[in-house]
Amino acid sequence: MYLSCGVIPSLHVYLSGHRGKGKSMKGLLCVYYGALCSIVFAQTGVQLYEAGRKAHVQEDWYAAIEFYQEALKKNASYNLAYRGLAECFYALGEYDQALHHVRKAQKLMAQDLSLEKLCAFSLVGQGELDQARSLFEEILARYPNDVDARFGLAEIEVSKGRLSSARLLYQAALERQAENRKALLSLALISYEAGHYPRALTYVERALQYHGDNAQVHFFAAYLATLRAHYEDAERYLERALHIKSAYPRARALLSAVLYARGAYERAVAQCDQRIRADRTQVDAWYVKTLSLLKLGKHTEALATAKVGLTVDPRDDLMRILLEEIAIVHLEYEDEYRMQLARFHTQKADGFARRNMSRQALDEYRRALKVYPYDGAAREAYARLLLRFGYPERSLEQLKFLQSIGKSSARINDAVEAYEKTHARSIKNRWRVDALYLDKAHLSISLFYHPDPANALHPEAERFFLTQVQDSFAYNRRLKVTGYSARSHSYREAFRTAREAGDDYFALITMQEHGQDLRVRLELYIASTGSRAHTFDAYRSGNDRYQSVLRRITQMLNDRLPIMGTVVRRHQSEAVIDLGTQDAELQGKSLEVVKRRAVSVLKEGVGLAYRREDVLGHFTVTKVSEDMSEGVLRRVGYYDHISVGDAVICEPRLPDSSATASDTFVHDGAMGMLLALLRSIR
Repeated sequence: MYLSCGVIPSLHVYLSGHRGKGKSMKGLLCVYYGALCSIVFAQTGVQLYEAGRKAHVQEDWYAAIEFYQEALKKNASYNLAYRGLAECFYALGEYDQALHHVRKAQKLMAQDLSLEKLCAFSLVGQGELDQARSLFEEILARYPNDVDARFGLAEIEVSKGRLSSARLLYQAALERQAENRKALLSLALISYEAGHYPRALTYVERALQYHGDNAQVHFFAAYLATLRAHYEDAERYLERALHIKSAYPRARALLSAVLYARGAYERAVAQCDQRIRADRTQVDAWYVKTLSLLKLGKHTEALATAKVGLTVDPRDDLMRILLEEIAIVHLEYEDEYRMQLARFHTQKADGFARRNMSRQALDEYRRALKVYPYDGAAREAYARLLLRFGYPERSLEQLKFLQSIGKSSARINDAVEAYEKTHARSIKNRWRVDALYLDKAHLSISLFYHPDPANALHPEAERFFLTQVQDSFAYNRRLKVTGYSARSHSYREAFRTAREAGDDYFALITMQEHGQDLRVRLELYIASTGSRAHTFDAYRSGNDRYQSVLRRITQMLNDRLPIMGTVVRRHQSEAVIDLGTQDAELQGKSLEVVKRRAVSVLKEGVGLAYRREDVLGHFTVTKVSEDMSEGVLRRVGYYDHISVGDAVICEPRLPDSSATASDTFVHDGAMGMLLALLRSIR
């Protein structure tokens, strides 16, 4: 307890002068002590609130919440503490908690305008847009010049994707307060999002003119400069922001990423070290430090840093991907640490398998075996899962690999023998075609990535995502996928590289990340003409967002691409083609056979182009295996021109009327990133 100087000494003087006065003096003393304690407790509650307010101003939300809660333990009716808690939870995005504390404060402070507005803002955060709109409009009816209510209505418009309406509301607020910082910065962000960078720059310059002593203004000036890859300007703004406010974690985080983007790797490491000393739990600091050390050639130190970074937050997908890539490149296949890393994916795969989430389990087993190929238990489990999917030949390949590395068992040996007997009369044995040596990749795609400067806190995330996409398609033998992950490429560079390589398509991968939200876009182009064929968007939030987006993007791309095979063997009217259950549902279908080299990809959209006069006949599927199908040929016309090497078309597609495939959440996700920035403006 806090006791003011002089209170206790004076009390001792009082006691010493009145000893032996009997019980009446003791009673008086108890009253005195009671009054004193009540004053002390009241002062303690106020002090706790003031300490919370100080942390609040510094945007140390967790410390502020702790102090406010302690203040409420001293005084359960402390209305200002409830208001502070509501503001802190709102800043953390915990809108239900913010609303809970706002309503408690309103019971103690009826008709408080600031609480009404905070209540409405919290409702916007919860998605209760109609109720929030009613509250804001009611406030404006009473106070027509209230700018905060207009900010709230603007957020509602942004939530619905109506940026033009939001801009008008922010402008209306600016007309009433020409120097309002939040209005200027919000208009700058919305103008940039709408594609009007000169207008955004104008608002930033006005904000700097009126509020040059505010660190947040310099931070957003740096953020917008980063979006345009103007890293020198961004660095200058950030240094000014940190000069004004040295304890500014967001500014220091962006500065470390900007320094990395500029190639100042040693300075980036120094900034990351400073961030880590202030707070070791900032996983993005460990991430940028690891990347910088890799660029400096300090691979051992980078591996050690990445290890620590992953222990800080084991759920961080990107940190794990980075650590695994370092281990794959710089550690031996048999290294024990690679086995430890793979165990994470094996355990996840086992969990998915138990819940009958077979597709997710398949992906996790594949990743585990990429990290540590000699994990016998994981490979055997993977083989069982392949068998469940109806791929016995691929399952047999996995078991034979275990035999080849000396990790077999009686159970595995018996299974191999049984499968080989079962497939004695398979298509490949009957026609003497080894599926392993079939060249099934009749469509080729080059993958490139283009970094989005908005993803500054996780540089090179696009590169790691590209390698994951390439790894996923490594199991799809009908596609030849080449990943160019050594550096980023512009559209022009990607077009030239893919066209000169003779590929059919090329794809550019971009990514936007904010907090727990992740949006990935894969734009597919025709390699011969450079025209856009299709756009694939995926958005996910929360844990496992990278893996979820990866599965969604690869699934959409695989489903959209045309399916083409070739005639591999022929005997009279019977033939074998190199399409199987891995490629499409083929049993009983009739496929067109087209003259070799007469098929090309469409010049616009996704599909195959060929002339009707180049159709030589039809192939009716009678028996299917994983990589091949057996069937009967039927010629078109009097002469039989069908020969080995001719193309087989499965379900030819017409150009799509829709040029975009996306998740239903993608637009909400994009607006969510903008909303988070708007709400962070104080």
